[in-house]
Amino acid sequence: MTLQELNEFSIKDIVSEEVDMKSYINKLVKELREDIEVYERLKPLNLTMGEVKENIGKLTDFREDYNYCKACPGIEKCDKKTPHISMYVVKEGNFIAAKYEPCQKIMEQIRHDSRYLLADFPSEWKYSSFSTIDLSANRRPVIKRILKTISGEKNDWVFIKGNHKVGKSFLLVASANEFISKTNQQAAVINARTRFKELSDLSISNPTEFSKNLVALSNVGLLVIDDFGEEYKSEYIRDQILMPILLEREHQNKLTFFSSNYSIKEIQQLYNIGKSGGDIRAKQLANTLEEMCGDEFDLTGASIYRK
Repeated sequence: MTLQELNEFSIKDIVSEEVDMKSYINKLVKELREDIEVYERLKPLNLTMGEVKENIGKLTDFREDYNYCKACPGIEKCDKKTPHISMYVVKEGNFIAAKYEPCQKIMEQIRHDSRYLLADFPSEWKYSSFSTIDLSANRRPVIKRILKTISGEKNDWVFIKGNHKVGKSFLLVASANEFISKTNQQAAVINARTRFKELSDLSISNPTEFSKNLVALSNVGLLVIDDFGEEYKSEYIRDQILMPILLEREHQNKLTFFSSNYSIKEIQQLYNIGKSGGDIRAKQLANTLEEMCGDEFDLTGASIYRK
């Protein structure tokens, strides 16, 4: 029972239940001293026994809060009255004060989230790595290429094709995590279907924001374009969004990874649109991809997750 709970008792309650307050406080002090980790964290305060007993409510609250966080059920399942906030105590003169701060796990998540300009994938994937991927023979070439690219041994882009549900997206998110860890640069993982449409709409509704986003995607350390080829296709998206981003990234030697259900040749066919010059612009797109990516890695029929 905390001090707040004790204060909620009326005198009648205490008398009728014959509560021995002195014994109860001594019991709480004993529990506090027997909790080794909590006791070690309170030792630097150099509290006297009188101060401990006088502030037993705050100290017991701290003990309960500390042990709840120690057995953290996960950020999404935090059941505290104020989720994601940790308590600590300080001594200010002769006064013991309770202080609060964001918990370590939420701060770690904020730091991790800040490394992504955009993250179009499930949040739990932000902690994925190559250790969670099946490294069988048909996957090793692409992972080897990615590792060489991230380490700076090669400056090639990476193009992965394959049918649905083979883990292309998961592999590239794990690659983005590896890139962030190794280079301490920011990455963006975008879903082509939603983001290209969003950019196209912004070009009309908010040209300033459109330009800002286009520059950001052109300059981010690693850009992953997921589900490439599934987006709505138009001359505008090809000529004013996709090609400017790719050409600027090529110019700056910025890493760009793709996942697609289509080959580069099929992407060329899909973007061969427009009344005049569509075939030329589509060919330019394909040439850029072929030159920068080189080999295409086909994961059709594979399961990328480690069993």
